[in-house]
Amino acid sequence: MPETVLPIPARLDPVRDDHAWPFPLVSGALSHVRLRVWPTKDRGPLVIATDLMLGAGLVNDAEALCRAVISEFGDDAVVVRHFPAWSMLAMDGEDKFQKLTLDDKGTAHSHSCTGEVLDALGPSVLGFPGDTPPSTSEVGAAVVPPQSVHVARILAALLRLTDTRVIERRPDGYPTRHAPVTEADLRPLSHVKLGAAALQGLAHFLGEANVDELETAAGAKRDKKLAKIVERLQEQAWELAVLGDEMAAEQRERD
Repeated sequence: MPETVLPIPARLDPVRDDHAWPFPLVSGALSHVRLRVWPTKDRGPLVIATDLMLGAGLVNDAEALCRAVISEFGDDAVVVRHFPAWSMLAMDGEDKFQKLTLDDKGTAHSHSCTGEVLDALGPSVLGFPGDTPPSTSEVGAAVVPPQSVHVARILAALLRLTDTRVIERRPDGYPTRHAPVTEADLRPLSHVKLGAAALQGLAHFLGEANVDELETAAGAKRDKKLAKIVERLQEQAWELAVLGDEMAAEQRERD
């Protein structure tokens, strides 16, 4: 059977969609991918891992990803890695899907299968979580919303992380107990590692702000001040990453 042939999905919607699925690396650290799983008609599950561009991503971590998927979903699982359009490894503006296989030595080999994935599942598999899939027949075309859309998504997500809801009231309606809006599903290590990556991305975004558009003396001062703020954010992101590495080391010792 050619390496690019995929099993036939039993349905178009995944039976599992983890937006931050953790898996261990060879170094003992932890990485995350968006993981979607489809049952198939003729083999084990079809598992697509979307690269969230954390650290080395799914280029150097391909073997670790395959082992983790096989460990959880069985030897018959078919592993496909996904580089979304405009990410580092999809510079031509189109999503890339590659089927991963492990040889007898445990080395991962990639086999391009973008066309096969789109034929089997349609354009809804494209993009990062939250992206709008293309609605035209050009399923490989990228839909890239403006910055304002992405920032709005970030703010909405952060609101959900910190907002609360009423879970108990007195007979007169006065609220007496509150609970978080979002369900806690991240392990402490994932909490820290993903937070560090998000802070690093925010620092990069702020660093591109032009606070001296008119090139004035006051604007130059703002530019220097912003540079210091960005530097501090990057330092804090690094400290969070180190903290995560310490937690991972302690976990390895316990295991």
